[in-house]
Amino acid sequence: MLVWAYYPLFAGLVIGFQDYRIIGGSHWVGLDNFISVFTQPVFYKALFNSFLYVALTIGIGFLMPIFLAVALNEIPRFQLLFRTLFYLPAMTSGVVISFLWRQIYDKAPEGLLNQMVAPFAPLLNPLFAFFHGPVLTDRNDWLGDPKLAMLAVVIPGIWAGAGPGSILYLAALKNIPDERYEAADIDGANWVSKLWKITLPGLKPLMLINLLGVFIGGFKAMDNIFILTGGGPLYATHTIGLEVWKNAFMYLKFGYATAAAWVMGSILIGFTVMQIRYLTKLKFSTARPSV
Repeated sequence: MLVWAYYPLFAGLVIGFQDYRIIGGSHWVGLDNFISVFTQPVFYKALFNSFLYVALTIGIGFLMPIFLAVALNEIPRFQLLFRTLFYLPAMTSGVVISFLWRQIYDKAPEGLLNQMVAPFAPLLNPLFAFFHGPVLTDRNDWLGDPKLAMLAVVIPGIWAGAGPGSILYLAALKNIPDERYEAADIDGANWVSKLWKITLPGLKPLMLINLLGVFIGGFKAMDNIFILTGGGPLYATHTIGLEVWKNAFMYLKFGYATAAAWVMGSILIGFTVMQIRYLTKLKFSTARPSV
């Protein structure tokens, strides 16, 4: 850990205070890189987009693996088949998934998603109009419209992560004692009450841990955005991860990129500390095997 994680981390911190050159000639610039970070409008746009990306990921996709796990736990037949099918996206490269969704997002009327959405456009447009959203047609430019692009880059990650996430929750469901459900049945509780009072509280520790992982992963998202939109259109999907990568490897501004990365890391460290402090207050126990 010291050699492969912490040493590179603090060595990178030194670069944040330099005008770094790969072939030599680096010189100390003090806080200039950090001042440049906090005075660039594009950085604040990237910061806002990162929080928006995380908010959409959590708001749309965080509960999906939980309900999928409950469904997989209740189906009477072909459980192994369905679990395998839902887990398969985890075995696929994120780059391949991004290229797959680029084809799905084809803006032509023959595009797969446009064909699927076109029949429902009259029903969805009043809702979108209420939130000042885009008007859906049969020629939606999913990756080229600033109002649609952020949602478009979020959906592939949710689609790919729901199945693998559900397998983890499915394993956690096995640790909830059956006696609790039997007692609820005796008391006349319906499935909604059992889900709200027994299932979700039983999954709470894992939900908090996954929330931390989703926040960190979403905040650092770069590769799928780079493939789908490159940060466009009009910086609508330009996140901090993309800001760091572009400045480091396209413009060779390693000092600025390192400073921006440390700002991003400070935000993630702060959120992580808050979550860990809350997790330490939870009590974990092993369920007794049913007889």
